[in-house]
Amino acid sequence: MHQSVRFLHSADLHLDSPYKGMRHLPGNILTDVKASTFKAFKRLIDLAIEQRVDFVLLVGDLFDQDSASLKSLVALKDGLKKLEQHNINAFISFGNHDYQMLNKVDLTFPSNTYVFTQQSVMSFPFERDGEVLADIHGFSYESRAVTESKVHEYDPVSHDRLQIATLHGSSKTNNEHDQYAPFLLEQLKATSFDYWALGHIHKREVLSYQPYIVYPGNIQGRHIKETGEKGCYIVDLSQNQTQIQFHQLHDILFVEEELTYMNCHTFDDLIEQLKAYKDRLRHESGKVWLRITVFVQDQLRQYEEELFYLLNEGENDEEDWVWIQSLKLDQVVQYDRKQLKQSNQFVGEVIKMIDEADDSKRYLDDLLNNRHFKQQIGTLTKHDLEQIEAEAEQLIIEKLLKDGRD
Repeated sequence: MHQSVRFLHSADLHLDSPYKGMRHLPGNILTDVKASTFKAFKRLIDLAIEQRVDFVLLVGDLFDQDSASLKSLVALKDGLKKLEQHNINAFISFGNHDYQMLNKVDLTFPSNTYVFTQQSVMSFPFERDGEVLADIHGFSYESRAVTESKVHEYDPVSHDRLQIATLHGSSKTNNEHDQYAPFLLEQLKATSFDYWALGHIHKREVLSYQPYIVYPGNIQGRHIKETGEKGCYIVDLSQNQTQIQFHQLHDILFVEEELTYMNCHTFDDLIEQLKAYKDRLRHESGKVWLRITVFVQDQLRQYEEELFYLLNEGENDEEDWVWIQSLKLDQVVQYDRKQLKQSNQFVGEVIKMIDEADDSKRYLDDLLNNRHFKQQIGTLTKHDLEQIEAEAEQLIIEKLLKDGRD
């Protein structure tokens, strides 16, 4: 029997996140921020329908707080009803943020929705055309903190069909987060499950490929520590192979970056460079929440506060805004290239490698010949290439020197 299923794996929706500390934002931007988790969830539902999945896994923390808002309840139910209209099942567990949710609010779900109602691991069969193809296992939190391991409770129902485990928890080796429903990677790999669908950690990560043990991350970043693309995975699972593909869902991208403008010598030069950087972000990523550190010539650091307000001016009127949460101007690291080449063994070797390198243009040939690159950037002059080389060297040496001091 060659069984196969396609499903969407997501977790940590945090619908109606309060976005603490952002009440000072301009009106339209604050409205977009507060709506972002709902927009990401709508994209999740639309993606499931578009990809013709068999079912959707929502692995814990659907709501942001233990008392869900009416708006988030309505959004969740509307999304599940839309899945039902397309014959897509949903399997739901609740985590440490929305523990005991079934006892707190009216959560009557459509017939396509299966909820893990207890803290002991239980399972539901998934049927298609009258045939059971998979068993979905999981549990929901009954208290804010589940500190004991749950791995021993996961028991495959049958080896004749696919076995999928959902678990909202963290690895015992992860010291960056509270230890909830802790597990060791070796424990999960030692089981006979075909796929482990994890939740709780907001950073996307594949912990294992045999079997796949996956954190999809949350669907929308909520603060500057949750940078990068956010979304979910579409999984094609059979007894012979597993294929996963990440799909972006976020409405607002959180970005933290360091920039170096060593050739900016005036305020006009600097603001022009930063506006161009913001426009590229806007074009590539839509709405962006930004924290940047900019390394500049020392005489420009006096303009930090003025730059902050000037760069945010007018963003409230933009459909795709780029809002700078914080801007720091720091001094470009000054170094004596000749002296470093002679005195610092590792940095000196790097500088020698740069000096001995052939024409750098050949490393950029694929990029320079790309049609889309040409449309956006055009042709690079010799001066442009020399500037790229100089700034690349500056970034490398700065990083090496900084790490050496740290």
